[in-house]
Amino acid sequence: MPFKVGLKTVDRQWEFRVALAGPTLLDLMNGQEIPIKSSCLGKGICHQCRVQIQSGFQPPSSADKKAFSSSELADGWRLSCTLRPKSVVDAFFPQAYVFTESIKVNRSPKSDWQYVVDLGTTGIEILALDSEGIWAECKALNRLVLYGSDIMTRVECSQKKGVEFLHKKLFLQLGQLHGKMVEGLSTDFHFVKKWTISGNSVMSAIATNHSLESLAVAPYEPESLSGQVISSEYGEIETLPLLHSFIGGDLTAAVYSKWLQNRKLLESPRWVLVDVGTNSEILFWDGQRLFVSSTPAGPAFEGANISIGMRAEAGAIVDPEYQPDSKCWKFSILGGDLPKGLCGSALIDMVAQAVTHGLVAEDGEVLLPEQMRLTDRLQLSQADIREFQLAKSAIRTGIDLVMTQSEQAPEELLLAGNFGEHLHHKNCQQLGLFPELPTKVIGNSSLRGVLDWSQTGSDLHQEFCEWLEQVKSPIELALRAEFQDQFIKNMSLG
Repeated sequence: MPFKVGLKTVDRQWEFRVALAGPTLLDLMNGQEIPIKSSCLGKGICHQCRVQIQSGFQPPSSADKKAFSSSELADGWRLSCTLRPKSVVDAFFPQAYVFTESIKVNRSPKSDWQYVVDLGTTGIEILALDSEGIWAECKALNRLVLYGSDIMTRVECSQKKGVEFLHKKLFLQLGQLHGKMVEGLSTDFHFVKKWTISGNSVMSAIATNHSLESLAVAPYEPESLSGQVISSEYGEIETLPLLHSFIGGDLTAAVYSKWLQNRKLLESPRWVLVDVGTNSEILFWDGQRLFVSSTPAGPAFEGANISIGMRAEAGAIVDPEYQPDSKCWKFSILGGDLPKGLCGSALIDMVAQAVTHGLVAEDGEVLLPEQMRLTDRLQLSQADIREFQLAKSAIRTGIDLVMTQSEQAPEELLLAGNFGEHLHHKNCQQLGLFPELPTKVIGNSSLRGVLDWSQTGSDLHQEFCEWLEQVKSPIELALRAEFQDQFIKNMSLG
């Protein structure tokens, strides 16, 4: 018998009918594209897809019993990835993606225009170009987060649904953003001539509808490191060359910009560039060679796998500061909204403050758990601290091992990506996330690089790629004998 499913968040609600019992509630929600969070693709591990059943109760599963306390189970909390509705269900879920976008149109475009795109696992940034420069800009959350919050779950999704499914979902969103950017213009502007895209290895393959199978198994090599150009129903699509396995065109773009500014980088200071993310990428230019590597830090700094974590959006706590006299936390809230969770940069700040004031030991043990409470319902747990330590150690170990590849020491640390713009460097260095080097924030180097790429010709592209092949030296961190010892050492928060 068909039955009704009703779902709601704090400010939204949905209702739909289900023909037959069998699918999990998470599968039903994904089928309706209801933006519930689930970074583990329904394996019952991340506990983000939690819902509170308000009617249509069912006994808890074994995964529910691991995820919730007895009182929470009694209150109706379940994991939607294990709950299989058999009759009418009404549920509340607290962790939902908010798909907002920011669009700025500076002027009407001229003819012969195109888009350049920084295509991240989580975020998308678009610049609209014509012969006179940038006429519009756009930022949005990548809707593919519904099909995996990191690159490996995205690969896993492609194995189940096919890469073409993800390709079409991606360009459905890009097409919708395009429609909003040209809204009100004549139909002459409704067809996109070209998309030039920089992204990691997985997102680049999705953009060009290329198989991800080779990235699903060791040695995790893409089908090709070359940039791709394809014709499609969405217009011409060009992706930048990849540097190595999971070091994609976004980092190629960053290097291309620096190379254009200072051809061959020979007079450039020695630098380490770090782009913090789910898959954190690390480059080290020692004056002669470009060492490239990546480390799977996980999504903790993007708000995932942290019980009170969230993206830096309305309701996110920022700039937490511990008040030792009152034993409470003072903080700001993005958008002036009610506090909903802790964003990645604030997680770093809170842990640094907690270690400074003795709430958390340098080995990560929470000494005063009640004083890790931000509000009545938001408290950083011991498990959250361990998750932070794993992410922090993965990044620092990657940096350390890459720097050992040369006898030359770096002279500066470059923080790439939007996340780096919001970090308090003192807290990062206190916790040992980054080495103590003069630090420059270079922002979205991927977007700047793909813009440079789109405005230069094939001769320069060819010269750059030939130079890159001569100087790059990929480092497989997991194969380094000292990786495990260094990783354990870097778990320390002091």
